[in-house]
Amino acid sequence: MHDLSLEAKVGQMMMFGFPGTEIPNHIRQFIEEYNLGGIIIFSRNVQSPVQITELNSKLQELAFGSPFGVGLFIAVDQEGGPVARITDGVSVAPAQMAIGALHSPEKAYQIAKTVGQELAAMGFSINLAPCVDVNNNPHNPVIGVRSFGEDPLQVAELGIAAVRGYQESVIATAKHFPGHGDTAVDSHLGLPVIPHSRERLFEVELVPFQKTIAAGVEAILAAHVVFPAIEPTPGLPGSLSHTVLTKLLRQELGFNGLIMTDCMEMQAVTKHYTMGEAAVLAVEAGNDLVLVSHTPELQAEAFWAVVNAVRSGRISEDRIDESLARIAQAKRAYVQWPFPAAAVGAPQSLELMAEVYAASMTIVRNRGLIPLPATRPVTVIETRGQAASLAEDAARVSITLAQALADFGAEVTAYYISSQVTDAEYKKITGLVKPHDLVIMVTQDAHRYPGQAKLADYVTATCPEHVIVGARTPYELGQMPHASTYLAAYSSRPEALRQAAAVLVGRGQAQGSLPVTLA
Repeated sequence: MHDLSLEAKVGQMMMFGFPGTEIPNHIRQFIEEYNLGGIIIFSRNVQSPVQITELNSKLQELAFGSPFGVGLFIAVDQEGGPVARITDGVSVAPAQMAIGALHSPEKAYQIAKTVGQELAAMGFSINLAPCVDVNNNPHNPVIGVRSFGEDPLQVAELGIAAVRGYQESVIATAKHFPGHGDTAVDSHLGLPVIPHSRERLFEVELVPFQKTIAAGVEAILAAHVVFPAIEPTPGLPGSLSHTVLTKLLRQELGFNGLIMTDCMEMQAVTKHYTMGEAAVLAVEAGNDLVLVSHTPELQAEAFWAVVNAVRSGRISEDRIDESLARIAQAKRAYVQWPFPAAAVGAPQSLELMAEVYAASMTIVRNRGLIPLPATRPVTVIETRGQAASLAEDAARVSITLAQALADFGAEVTAYYISSQVTDAEYKKITGLVKPHDLVIMVTQDAHRYPGQAKLADYVTATCPEHVIVGARTPYELGQMPHASTYLAAYSSRPEALRQAAAVLVGRGQAQGSLPVTLA
């Protein structure tokens, strides 16, 4: 790649996204004229495994047929749980916190291996997973069940297992460096700051990154989070910091793989920098790939800003060539076209996922109601799943817990409410629920939604026979002082709800233990 024009070199360092299921003209132009390095796929691009395979094939055909003949990285966030861009016809992994509840590196490896094989068969070369953030902040709005847990060593152990599994087929990406687990701000919406000392960062946040680097992870994604103990410039996020990415990650921790930014259109960046200046800072910091996921004008701005920075002498061409060497090496190993043959959504793969969903169920408290009394009718109050942050997609509701219980023969009366629980919903439900009822309430991070917490407290205080099924993080129990029976399911995915229902009716055995501490 050293013989390429400057524009074609910088093009390799860009990863762009686009809406819809057809390749838009501006993406075609960047591939054909400027040697675009990568594409990120979101759920907006996906209709089915067959369709996304065809789209990815068209993208690679365009890239390999361009004057440059260089294939594309095609990346996707397929973590499992609430962050999975492809959900129909594939094996969707449980949330990482559910895997943490099993404490099984072997299952983490098997799941990642399965997901990686399916992604490669659909034309992907990078999975933006696993999250190796140590989630030790109950109020973290963007990580939560995306983390394996709060113990740095366990997060590292499971992260290493996931990396091994993914990298049999695709590049694994440890994220979000140096750690996004102890934040109370979502970097999609603002700029988080982690004020801990350097010593504390090496004891907690950096442990999983150090160990996954030692295990050979191919890529690391940089967080738009400020670390004052490492980077002295006020307000400069790690993703744009030479001290964080080059001095710490490259030189001190010895990472030689790909470094990529989180999406540069997140407000942690756009509230403080123009896209052009941010892209230049990202390259100066040490990123090999600059990710601009959505807006054509911002994608062009990022690209031309880096080109002009090299032309002006602000960035040396040697610096660009360093990234090109890493990109070329990774592409030789992982960019394949035609795509490797592998079954997608095979019965044995779905069985593996179901097995882990089932085993990860965690009975946190039980006042003799799990399993449920066989002859009692059940009232189910179920919060409708929604995206908890911009990292997630709105859940497609194909099954509810009430339906899953009914499938097992339970007599069910169901009420559905929003996660926020409006005043009208609160008034309606409290008017319907009676003290003698056997009530199951499905909650989703009630500690982050005052209306939901208020309703859960009413139900648990009013109805002695109650079960709370937590479909997100179990931290919410702190807002439920009267809850006497609680089942942690970690997800509202259909398979999680089916397995929760199986546990409730005595047809499944919960084997999980909490990977986080409850206050």
